[in-house]
Parts: sequence; C-alpha cells; structure tokens
Amino acid sequence: MPKTLPRLPGVRRDVRRSAVRAALAVTAAATLTAAGFTMASTGARAADGDVATSVLADLTISDVPAAGLDAFNGVFGTAGSPPNGGLDNGDLSDPSGVLNYLTVRGQAVARTNAEAAKNWAQAQASGFTLSLNERNFLAVGSLDAYAECIPAPIGPLALAYARTDSNTINVLGRQVPTGTTQIEVTGAELGAAGVSTATLTIQYDQFEDPSGGGYQPQSSARAGLDITISGVLRDEEGRELYNGPLIDVELGHVDVTCDGTTSPPTTPPPTSPPPTTVPPTSPPPTTVPPTSPPPTTIPPTSPPPTTI
Repeated sequence: MPKTLPRLPGVRRDVRRSAVRAALAVTAAATLTAAGFTMASTGARAADGDVATSVLADLTISDVPAAGLDAFNGVFGTAGSPPNGGLDNGDLSDPSGVLNYLTVRGQAVARTNAEAAKNWAQAQASGFTLSLNERNFLAVGSLDAYAECIPAPIGPLALAYARTDSNTINVLGRQVPTGTTQIEVTGAELGAAGVSTATLTIQYDQFEDPSGGGYQPQSSARAGLDITISGVLRDEEGRELYNGPLIDVELGHVDVTCDGTTSPPTTPPPTSPPPTTVPPTSPPPTTVPPTSPPPTTIPPTSPPPTTI
C-alpha cells in the first residue's frame, strides 16, 4: 500500500525539486556525451524576453541500466509570446521525440497571447501516459492549466489554476496523491530483469501562483504539475543496485508576467504656451499745435468820409 510521507519543515518544494532535476540533467547529459550524441535542441522552447510561455510536457529520464532506462530529455508542445506579440498557437512538432515515451490523449493545446490589455498562457490535454520498458509507468488524468496577468491601470492583477479530473496520479497501478509517497514494487513491474524489489519515492505537486483560482494583486502568475520519481533498486539478495532519480515530468507549465504590457500610444497635449502679441514699445504719434499766431485784421488808418 502506498505510504504518504510528511513534507519536511523548512524545505521548499522548488528548492528540493531543483536539486533532483539538476541531478537528472547531469546524468542524462553525461550519458549522452559519453555515447557520442549531442542535444543541440530538445524542442522549441520559449525565447528569452517572452512575457507569456506554455510548455505542455517536459520529460527527463535518468540513465539507469539496472532499471532498463536510457537517458533522455525533451519537451513537447511549446508556445511563447513577446511583449505585445499577439497569439502563438504553439509548436506541436515534437523534434526531440517525447511522444516515443509519452502518450498525450485528446487534443494537445499549448498557446499564449500578449496584448496591451493582458498576457495569458494555456496548456490542455485529456490525459498522459508514460510508458517505460513496455509498462504503463505513469498515468495522469485530464489537465487544464491557465495563467493571466492584467497590467495597470486596472492591475496589476494575476490569475492562475491547474485543474485535473482528480488530485491523484497512477504509478505502476497505484493511486498516488499530491505530496510525497513511497511504494514498494517488484522488478517484474518495472520490467527490469535484474531487479528483485524496489522502493519508489514519488513527489507529486500541483502548483498555482497565485492560489485560490481568483485574481490577486501581483504582477506574475504560473501554474502546472510536477512529478519526480526516484528509486532504490535491489537484487534477489537485497543488495542495492541503484539509489537515485529515475524520471522527472513537468506537465502544463504556464507562466506569464505583466512586464512589457503597454497601452496604445496617445497624443500628448502641447507643452508650449500659445503665441502672445507683444504690445508696441513706441508711443502713439501726437499732433503738434501750430507755433505761429493766427492772423489779425488791421483797422484802416484814414478817417471815414464826412458829409458836408
């Protein structure tokens, strides 16, 4: 019966997961290099500077010969939009070969959009099945992941959710809830002939930031599912054959930020004052009165005539 382990206090999920994923990446890279292979590209990933990204599936398998596993890393279903870059309906071409291991049921969706009003990202599928050694190693139900960010002046406001048809996944026929769980399996179940028994530790996280499914006052949002499985493999005498990471699966990772969202340009009002009329500095012309006296009438000097 699966054994659920308590989460250790003071240990952040992202820190613990980063360490496990780093170990898987180092193992895979070392094995591929030793084999003479190069991984120039594991699939179309979001470009630097994108404000909305979506990755439907990111798969890492460690190199564990005792378990019949070969190193692998790749992504399937990616989209990314730069600031005000509009809609990206996603790349589902699978250049890295993820679908050789992972079956995606239903319509695969990975798309993003970046506009002045908001940025958003979405990832959807009806379910996933990971097959290793011709066994259904891991099964996950339907997934709908979404993240959105609205800038000022309405925001910043962020929304995120990762919805599944249940809170459990299936590992080699066992139902596993979120959190950390240990299960005991046989080598036959793993499809590993040299393994007698194994203890698998499954870390299953369903994250939403912000949580609660509603808008929160923050400038970024992210959501998705993370599944990490490590194992202790033993032979018939109980001797340890391997102790370390096996697989890491990231499903429906959506990530957005309000950075880069800008309103359409507006015409600013003129900053210079209107022209003013300068009054004349010279005084108006004045009329000068005449300087010569007006003419006068001189009376006659001869006496007037007399009548005799």
